[in-house]
Amino acid sequence: MAISLIAIAVLFPFAAGLICLFLKNTLLRSGFVASSAIVLISSSILLFSQGGLPIEYSPAHQWDSIILILDYVLLAFFLFVGVKDIIKNGWSARGILTSGLVLSQIILLGLFEFVWAPAVPLSSEPAFFIDQLSIIMCLIISIIGSLILLYAIKYMKDHEHHQHLNVTRQPHFFFFMTILLGAMNGIVFSDNLLWIYFFWEITTLCCFALIGHEQTKEAINNAFRALWMNLIGGLGFVLAIIYVFTNYDSISLQALITNPVVAVAPLFFLFMAAFTKAAQVPFQGWLLGAMVAPVPVSALLHSSTMVKAGIYLSIRLAPSITDTALATLIALFGAFTFMVTAIMAISQRESKKVLAYSTISNLGLIIMCVGINTPLAITAAIVLTIFHAISKALLFMCVGVIDHSMGSRDIEDMEGLVRRYPLIAGITVAGILSMMLVPFGMLLGKWAAIEATSAMSGFISPLVFLLLVIGSAATTVFWVKWLGRFFSVTPGIEKIRFEHFSFLYHSPLLMLLAFAGVFSIGVIPFYESFILPAVTAFYPNVIDTSNGFFGSAAGLFTAWPLFILLAIAIILVPVLFKPKTKNLSTAYMCGENVSTSADSFYSVADGETKLKLGSMYLDTQFANSHLDTGLKIVGLLILVSMLVVVLI
Repeated sequence: MAISLIAIAVLFPFAAGLICLFLKNTLLRSGFVASSAIVLISSSILLFSQGGLPIEYSPAHQWDSIILILDYVLLAFFLFVGVKDIIKNGWSARGILTSGLVLSQIILLGLFEFVWAPAVPLSSEPAFFIDQLSIIMCLIISIIGSLILLYAIKYMKDHEHHQHLNVTRQPHFFFFMTILLGAMNGIVFSDNLLWIYFFWEITTLCCFALIGHEQTKEAINNAFRALWMNLIGGLGFVLAIIYVFTNYDSISLQALITNPVVAVAPLFFLFMAAFTKAAQVPFQGWLLGAMVAPVPVSALLHSSTMVKAGIYLSIRLAPSITDTALATLIALFGAFTFMVTAIMAISQRESKKVLAYSTISNLGLIIMCVGINTPLAITAAIVLTIFHAISKALLFMCVGVIDHSMGSRDIEDMEGLVRRYPLIAGITVAGILSMMLVPFGMLLGKWAAIEATSAMSGFISPLVFLLLVIGSAATTVFWVKWLGRFFSVTPGIEKIRFEHFSFLYHSPLLMLLAFAGVFSIGVIPFYESFILPAVTAFYPNVIDTSNGFFGSAAGLFTAWPLFILLAIAIILVPVLFKPKTKNLSTAYMCGENVSTSADSFYSVADGETKLKLGSMYLDTQFANSHLDTGLKIVGLLILVSMLVVVLI
C-alpha cells in the first residue's frame, strides 16, 4: 500500500493539474481542486501511518528513459523562452543568461548520457528512498500546500473580480499550483539524482509561470529573474551528477551521503543548487520579486514548496559535511543571510515584503544550523522548517484577506485593525506571535539554534554567534513594529465590528493556527514521534524529554509552564488593563485642531492637513541599492570561499 500512496503523492497532482487546465467551468474546477486537496492530505497522512521506514523502490526501467527525455523537453522549453526573449527584446541580460545557462545544462547532460554514462546502467540503484525526513516534508507539502489550494479557490475569484478581468486565467493558475505539489513530493522521495534534478526543474518551471501569472511587465521581469537564478542552481545540480557518477559510479543521493570518503566538490555544487532555491544572499532577488504574484503563490512558495526544496536538500546533505571547512563556511553564510535580511525587513512597510525578508532570514537560520551540523543544530533545523511552514503560510493568507478587505497591504494602513476587522486581525496577531513568542515551536527551534551556536568551536564561531544575536534582535523589531500598528488606537476609528469572510478563507487559516498551537503545546510527544526519528537516522539524540521538558547540556526549554503563563496573560491583561473609551482624546496639535475633524489641523495659510502617525522604517539606511549591492558582494565572496575550499 505504501508504494500506491507514494504514487498518489507524486503522480496524482500532475493528473489533477491537467484536469484543472481543461476544466473551464468555474464551479466544477473549484470542486475538483477541493477534492484533490482532500486526496493529497489523506494520502500523506496514510503514508505517515504506514511505518516500515525506510522504503526503497524502483519502478520499471523504462521510467529512467522517460525522465531523461522529459528533462530535455523541459530544458528545450527554457531555451525557447530565452531565445524568444532575445528575438523580441534584443540581447537583454535576462535572455542571454537564460539561454546560456540552459545550453550549458543541455551540453553537459548530453555528454553525461552519451559519453560518460553508457558503461554503467542508470537503473542500478533505487529511484526512491523514503525515510522519516521524506515523510515530514511530504506532510508539509501535501497538507499545507493543499490548504493553500483551498484558500486560492476563493482568493482567485475575488482577485480577478478586483482586476476586472474578462477572461479568467485560473485554469493555468491551478495547473501550475497543483503540479508544483507533485514535483515537490518527487524531490523529497527520490534517491536517483537524475530524478531529483527532473523534479527540481519542474519546480523552476512552475515558479516561472506562477510569478509571471499577471502578465504585466513587472511580473514578466521578475519571472525571468526567478528563472535564470534557479537555472544557476540547475547547472550546479548537473555538475554534481557528473562528478559523482564519474568518480563513484553512482547517481544515488544516499550513496553520496553515506560514502565515508566522498569529495566535497559535488557537495558544494548541490549546496549551490539548494542556496539558489532557498533564495539565500546573493540570490534573494528572485523571491523578493515573486511578491508580484497573487497571494496564494507567495504562500505556497514561502511555506511548503520551492524554498523548502533547498532546505530539504541542505538537511539531507548535512551528514556528509561533518567536520569539514565547507560546513563552517555554510554556517557563516546562513548566519550572514539571517542577519542582513532581518535588518532589511525593518525598512519595509509593505507586508508581503516583510514576510518575504522574514522567510529568507529564517531559511538562513536553518542553513546556519545545517553548517553547525551537531545533533542539536539538525534538530533545530527540522523544528524550524516545520513551524516556519505553518506560520508563514498562515501569515501570507492573512495578508491576502486583509488586502481584499481594506484594499491595501501597507502596514501603516493596518492601524487599529483589531477594531476594524477583529477576526482576521486576531488571527494575524496570533500568527505573528507564533513566529516570535515563547513557547511556540519557532522559539523552541531558535532556542536550540542559539544553544548549538554557543557550543560551536572554531575561530569563526564568535562571528556566527554575533550575527545570530543581531539578526534575532532585528527580527523582534520588525515583528513588534507590525504588531504595534494593529493595536494603535487613534481618534476617528470606529467601534469594534466583527466582519464576515468566506469559509474557504477562514477554515485554512484556523486549521493552520490550530497546528501552530497544538503542536507547540504537545511539542514533546510531537518531537518524540515525529522529529526524533529523522534526527537519529544519522545523529545521536542529545535532548532529554523524560521529565516533561526539553533538556540539554545547557538547560531546559519549559514549554508547559510558559504556555500557562501565556494563557494567564491573555486572560488577565485585557481585564486588568482594559482601555476605557472615555479616556481617549484627540491628539494635541498646538491648539490648531480642526473643529470638524478629530485628526486634522490647520497648517500654512490655514490649509487643513490630516494628522499622520507612523512607524520609523530607517529606509534611507537599509533600503537602498548601494547597501543591497554590497551585501550581495559579501554573500558572493563567501560562496567563492566555499569553492576555493573544496578545490584545494
